Order: sequence, then structure tokens, then C-alpha cells
Amino acid sequence: MFQLKAFLQNAFFIGSLIMSGLFFRLRASGMHLVASAIIASVVAGTILFLWYPGQYVDICKGIQLIWLVISVDIVLGPLLTFVAFNQKKKKSELLRDIAVIGILQISGLIYGAHIVYVARPVAMVFEGSQFRIVTANDVDTNELPLAREDMRNLSLTGPILLGVRDYKDAVEKSDAAFRAFSGYDIGARPSFWQAYADSQAKVLKIARPIELLIKKYPESKVEIEHQLNNVGYAVANVKFLPVLSRDSDWIVVIDANTAKPLFFVQKDGFF
Repeated sequence: MFQLKAFLQNAFFIGSLIMSGLFFRLRASGMHLVASAIIASVVAGTILFLWYPGQYVDICKGIQLIWLVISVDIVLGPLLTFVAFNQKKKKSELLRDIAVIGILQISGLIYGAHIVYVARPVAMVFEGSQFRIVTANDVDTNELPLAREDMRNLSLTGPILLGVRDYKDAVEKSDAAFRAFSGYDIGARPSFWQAYADSQAKVLKIARPIELLIKKYPESKVEIEHQLNNVGYAVANVKFLPVLSRDSDWIVVIDANTAKPLFFVQKDGFF
């Protein structure tokens, strides 16, 4: 008797939903949500695996940017569909409303993806005594024609490894200091870029033993040793250098013989 009563109550509730149109609103909104989630997954995959590969997604705050873009896109479209969907509307009106919602959603997604795109890391440049993560909107694009031919296009698949050449004379050095106050350090100026191999000797000379980092941050010893095990290196075979990025402090661990970057640790390396 109790089961029959519960069944009748549920049936009445479902019937009420159907009669009120809420069921159809929820169904339309749910279908829109599924479609939005699929598109958002494709966009997120592109961002994670192409524009912000590996640890660069953490260094450049890629996860936060992705969540901002994806969450707005997933919430906006289905919510508007839920509000606008009404069976009593003429088919032409309903299609018009859905089309407007789709245009708004796509526009929002494109705008958000563009923000992530221009903030993507395009180069990790050794300059002076540290590395700098250079994003697309950091680069002085007016100087791209002055770069080497193979460095004139900004990377779409993660940062390329570069160095910077020495100043030609005192005038250029003075001008570079002035430009740095305007926001263009030499690492972000393509006219100064050179192949990383040409900076290798300087990198190895300036880099410091990893033991100093462990001594400074003993709480990171386990993490560093775990990372070294993952890449197959011993403590004696690596060095480190600080990394300049916009939002946080990092160090990069490099091969002590080749200067090849191995992995990053989120610590301040300027000590």
C-alpha cells in the first residue's frame, strides 16, 4: 500500500513537471549542457596539450584561465536555454532564441580562448643570470622581423628554448635598460634572441648546485629527489637557476653537463 502511494505521488509529480513545461526546459538545457561540455573539452585539451604543455600550465596559471573560460561557457549557454525555452512559443521564435544564445555562447568562448591564446608561453629565454618565461603578449612583435628567420613565428606548441646575445655596444645596452622600464626586457625582444646552444656555456657557468636549493628549502628535498628519479638523474648531475614568470617564483633544474632543462620546482631561486 505504501509503495503504491509513493508511486502515485512520484507519477503525479512527474506529470506536473511535464504539464508545467519545466520538464522540457530541463531536457533542452541538459542537451545544451552536454553539447557545451563536449566543445569545452576539445578547447581545454587544445589549451593543455598545445599551448600550455607540462608544468607550464602551472607556471603560467593556465588552469585558472581554462576554468574561467570553460565554466562561463558551460554555465552561460544551458542557463540561457533554460530561461528562453518555451513550448508555447512559435517554432520560428524558438529557433531565433536558440540561435541568439548560440551566437552569444560561441562569441564568449572565442573571446575567452583568445585571452588564453595571447597569454600562452612562447619561449623560455636565458637572460643574464636567470630564465624568463615569455608569453605571446610579452613579445615586442615589432622586432620579430629582426629575429633570426627560424624565430620570427611565435610558438603554438609550448615555449621554445632560447638565449640572448651580448650587447653590441654601450649605446645598445643603455637603450635596452630604457626599454626594460617600458616593459620590454631583452628576453622579450626578438632582436636579442639567439639559439640556446649559443648560451649553453654561460648557463652552465652561472647555474648552481642543487644541494644549495635543498639546503635552502629542506622541505622540498623529497619532491626534488622524486622528480630526479622520474627523469633518471642523480643530485650530483644537476644544477638549478631561477625562473622569472609573471605570477609566481620558480626554479628550473638543468642537466649539469648539457644545460638541458629537466623540470621546475615552485621556489624562489634568488638567494
